[in-house]
Amino acid sequence: MKFSDDSSKAAGYLRQAIPAMVKHNIVPNPLNYTLWYSYFSKTFPMLNNELDQIIERYGTCPPKIGESLFIQHISQADDKNEEQVENYQRAISHLVDNLSDSLGQTAKQTDDYSAALKHNITALEAHNVDASMLPVLNELNANANAICDVNQQFFGELSSAQNEINRLKTELETSKREANTDPLTGLCNRRVLDAIYREFMASHNESEDLSLIIMDIDKFKVFNDTHGHLIGDQVLKFVGALLKKECPESIVPVRFGGEEFAMLCPKVSGKSAEEIAENIRVKLSATQFNHRKTGEKLPPITASFGLATQLDDEQLTELIERADKALYTAKGQGRNQVQSA
Repeated sequence: MKFSDDSSKAAGYLRQAIPAMVKHNIVPNPLNYTLWYSYFSKTFPMLNNELDQIIERYGTCPPKIGESLFIQHISQADDKNEEQVENYQRAISHLVDNLSDSLGQTAKQTDDYSAALKHNITALEAHNVDASMLPVLNELNANANAICDVNQQFFGELSSAQNEINRLKTELETSKREANTDPLTGLCNRRVLDAIYREFMASHNESEDLSLIIMDIDKFKVFNDTHGHLIGDQVLKFVGALLKKECPESIVPVRFGGEEFAMLCPKVSGKSAEEIAENIRVKLSATQFNHRKTGEKLPPITASFGLATQLDDEQLTELIERADKALYTAKGQGRNQVQSA
């Protein structure tokens, strides 16, 4: 799904969406914002046809029907591809930013106009006017007050909507962070590695290297079976903290799953990547682990590393495959070492 990247267009769609929702008594929640933004942006023609029919039939869009339309036309469109999902999340974040700004500006402008209108009518009443004009002036005064009252009501609705949008933005940021984070180690997950790769490929120079390090804790299944999964989890947390500490700022360590970790290294040569891996290997193997409850010393924790530097026109899956083969070589030659593809 793609929303417009043009801020003026986005703001225009939002200015149409809000009054339509108010007119049809539709709850201003995140799902409905997206639904009606999509309607006015005409991103999904079938959605527009169905919404038109529903509004004609019910005079509104019942919540259950709105949820069904969202899932059918918007949510399902993005389930097939990770990159599309990320684009969708960015678009929604862009949407709520624009909507929040637009609501704030609109609310202030309408409030200023209302105050100015009341002031003008008050000034007009202070002047002597022809008796024949009094009914017209009274009617004007009544209509102006009615407009101001409606504006105040709408201002309250806009303020509530803006609070809802700010909450939505916070939730979107939180959900995105949680979706990209491994809950045990606090490291990023595979989704982030894929995103870093795409970003690098979109902006890199041909002379810039891209290296990949894959790390696997040695005999971790045996360690878990011997000392228990709780102790194993503590080891994984320690490894996560070690990677965060020892990786240069430009390198984001990720947990691939289980006891396997990876570091995609943009603009890092194979030699430099090997030095990074060797530094992590030495510091991990030199760490003494103790059982938290008994205090007994646990056997040393070591890891094997495989790394590869991207070849011309090589895709990420191919780069991972070569680094993985280097890792198996390190395992086969005795573990606790770094091997390059």
